Amino acid sequence: MHYTADELIRRFHLEPHVEGGAFRELYREGFDRSGSRPAHGVIYYMLNDDEISDFHVLDADEYWLWHAGPDIELWSFGEDGALKVERMGMGEGAQPCVLMPAGVTFGAKPVKGAQGAMLCSCVCVPEFMYEHYRILTKDEVIEKCPEAAAFFE
Repeated sequence: MHYTADELIRRFHLEPHVEGGAFRELYREGFDRSGSRPAHGVIYYMLNDDEISDFHVLDADEYWLWHAGPDIELWSFGEDGALKVERMGMGEGAQPCVLMPAGVTFGAKPVKGAQGAMLCSCVCVPEFMYEHYRILTKDEVIEKCPEAAAFFE
């Protein structure tokens, strides 16, 4: 079933996200062993067929759990600059859950020909915090991983 971005935004009360797409925080839980940070957090995240999630890096593991809509590709690379592209969804070669480990730089975009908006949940362990989050520019991404230039085509 195809959903429009407007349908998902209205139904789930989503707001624009700084990296692209839209989101709503769902849950924060407890604190890590140090007592300084919530142990995990969960959001809904929506990406429309004409949007991308900018490349960014977190200090937390982030699990992406697909719910509805077209498949997306998660592009990632580590310190070595080796590119990895994973497909999330229910299409051929896709998985409904993808892990982006802490410290990996990653972005997401709909697969070619996608129609409608994708909805997933993202679970960060420990919880996502803006002070531990950085969005990279296109130039920074290509400098660190030249193969990732194809993401922007």
